[in-house]
Amino acid sequence: MAGKGIYVLAGAAVALGIAAYMTGDGGKNRVNAMVGEKIVGSFDIEKVDKIEIGDKVTLAAGEGGWKIETMQGYPADRSKIADNLLKLQELKVGQVVTGKKIAQPTPVTVRDASGNVLASVVLGERHEKWSYGRYVEYKGAAVLTGEGLDEFGDDPKRWCDTKIIDEPWVSFSSLADADVDDAVTGFSTGVVAKVTIAGDTNRTVTVGNAAPGGSGRYLKIDGQKWTFVVPSYSVEKLLPKEEPAPAAEGSAPDSGAAVVPAANVEPAPSAEDPAPDSGTAVVPAANVESAPAAE
Repeated sequence: MAGKGIYVLAGAAVALGIAAYMTGDGGKNRVNAMVGEKIVGSFDIEKVDKIEIGDKVTLAAGEGGWKIETMQGYPADRSKIADNLLKLQELKVGQVVTGKKIAQPTPVTVRDASGNVLASVVLGERHEKWSYGRYVEYKGAAVLTGEGLDEFGDDPKRWCDTKIIDEPWVSFSSLADADVDDAVTGFSTGVVAKVTIAGDTNRTVTVGNAAPGGSGRYLKIDGQKWTFVVPSYSVEKLLPKEEPAPAAEGSAPDSGAAVVPAANVEPAPSAEDPAPDSGTAVVPAANVESAPAAE
């Protein structure tokens, strides 16, 4: 009986060893078990007060709604914030990529009003070939997710609505520096025009000089502190039409008749010139007898 018990214990030890290997750090089962796991996990979205995306973008809640702190406090789109916080909560491991090192890490930190961290994650670059998917750091490995999370990048405009005028339709390309001088914008001598914003047809804007680069113009909306750079073509109808250049003085109006250059016109014969040859011989006067005088 004692010998049989030893064999049983030895078999159990082997089974445990195999199980340990399959679930250990080097086993495939451990890697496969990560697939489908939530990367960030749940947090109370109602308590979120600030979102930090690298050192380029910071969103903060405050009186009047969410603002983009790193874009002169421009209003953020609350629906975009809510949607992307939900995406973070549902972010899952789609594939574990062995030997992959994230080249462009972007830390994302979600905080409450007291500054406490509610959630954090390090996002990487998008997949090199796929039109979707993004690398994420998770449990010391690089994993691939099905979400692109395009808003979590360096461009703060992704968190706001860039359309600023309804009629004519105008969206801004960027915000000018807060301290840009009037000598640059040209607002003091710019064009003031009425536009429609949020159904109000009596709003006014000032269109200024062309911005550096030549494809945009400075624009300011009444009652707002921001100076926008907008595509030049979008505000063309707000600018006065250029008058046609006046015709040169003394130039005759075009009658539609062709004008023959003077060099190609033969001059009219003068009175002193001999008459053109008519085909009749002309007798010199010296050889002509005078007619007899009448008696």
